Amino acid sequence: MFGKVSPEKLRDKLRGAEKENGCIPFWSWNDRLDRNELEKQAEWFGDSGAAGFFLHARGGLRTEYLSEEWMKCVETCAQKAEQLGIGAWIYDENGWPSGFAGGKVLEKEENRDCFLTSARGAFDPEAEASYVTDGNRLVRVRGGSSGVECLNVYVHVSPSTADILNPRVVDEFIGLTHEAYEKRLGEKFGLIRGFFTDEPQYYRWGVPYSRTMEDFFMREYGEDVADGLGLLFEDADGYAQFRYRYYLAMQSLMLNSFAKKIYFWCDKRGLEFTGHYVEESSLAGQMMCCAGVMPFYKYQHIPGIDWLARSLGNELPLRQIASAAAQYGKQKLLSETFGCCGWDVTPGELRRIGEFQFVGGINVMCQHLIPYSEHGQRKRDYPAHYSPINPWVRESGAFREFNDYFSRLGKLISDSDEVVNTAVLHPIRSAYLNYKRWVNPFEGGNIDETENGLRETMRVLRENGVNYHFVDETLLEEDGEVKNGLLRCGQCEY
Repeated sequence: MFGKVSPEKLRDKLRGAEKENGCIPFWSWNDRLDRNELEKQAEWFGDSGAAGFFLHARGGLRTEYLSEEWMKCVETCAQKAEQLGIGAWIYDENGWPSGFAGGKVLEKEENRDCFLTSARGAFDPEAEASYVTDGNRLVRVRGGSSGVECLNVYVHVSPSTADILNPRVVDEFIGLTHEAYEKRLGEKFGLIRGFFTDEPQYYRWGVPYSRTMEDFFMREYGEDVADGLGLLFEDADGYAQFRYRYYLAMQSLMLNSFAKKIYFWCDKRGLEFTGHYVEESSLAGQMMCCAGVMPFYKYQHIPGIDWLARSLGNELPLRQIASAAAQYGKQKLLSETFGCCGWDVTPGELRRIGEFQFVGGINVMCQHLIPYSEHGQRKRDYPAHYSPINPWVRESGAFREFNDYFSRLGKLISDSDEVVNTAVLHPIRSAYLNYKRWVNPFEGGNIDETENGLRETMRVLRENGVNYHFVDETLLEEDGEVKNGLLRCGQCEY
């Protein structure tokens, strides 16, 4: 993988690794902030071998989010990072999923997510759409007669999540967050390296919906989306085609309204957009949140994943991100890792967790997390914590040694080319056809056969030593071609 490298060249390659591929932990701001204390803690990051920190609003925060005092704290840490030769990055929310600007976006009900439910009964004029059964067909009706059972579909409004499929809502989010930092920091905004987005998603806790779907369906398909909403709940004639169009529309709207907007906003200003989407470790999880994660990596300067707890063995999130990164020339791949590992996790276990991901292509580590304060319930926040409260971290030089190891390993990986000539068509669009969000998605969402087939394919390839990339159909449509007997997607040929 690395070829033959002399010891001298290897040492040259590793010089500066701490900055180029250094660890960038979450710095959890979870109390009333004091700027002198922030400067002291920032110095500890520098001494610990970190390449920077993500300024991360977190539960327990007592300094008002996005207030003038908050902005002064950000400015102080950005200046201190510059003095230390490390990077200050901004986490774009006060919590997650990204998009609600600490609650400000949600003050307008029209900015909130929508979701659908269904019930059979008499025609209900309050329903979004109603259908009668005609053989194996669902026929939409706009009036009811006594004694006729209908499938009624209802639209509900989320109290707590923003509709990031709506470009107007995302513009408002950017204005309240990204542009607020730019305006307040002025020339010092140039000290910021980029923004971290955390778990953006369409509504995950029920059948997702957005009012933007109405215009999309009419524009793209010449159809009223309400004519088919019942097919998300029952397998009547035409259900597979409708669900395919529906989830393709959901993904397209989220890509264009959220991912591209923020990516190009950052790119225009010389900032890097990173972070991770959510539930990328299974097809059912991706259907629940984004209808396929791979296209979103195209619109991140540093694509990222989330790796919770101590589990090893699931290669899907690693193969997905490494494939898209190779196809689009992304040199750095980030993992938010070690969340939920527990206070009893050992440094040896953490090393194994990190190495498993780095072998799969990750080359920048974001440790979850290093808190500003530990008192009260803060110490229970998805531990363990990698601050001096942790005995092995407190030991002189131990955390620095840990960070340097992964920084240098990341540098070697990012400077290496993975040789791959086999492509596997990613099956996410097959999942569109039969997915039922109203079935418990953690039990498969009715797509077990597709999910199991994917796992078996990966197993067979792995056990036979076949290195492969996933090719996503959305990306293949945008950047794919067949030429001279080879399939090309982006910069890769198979």
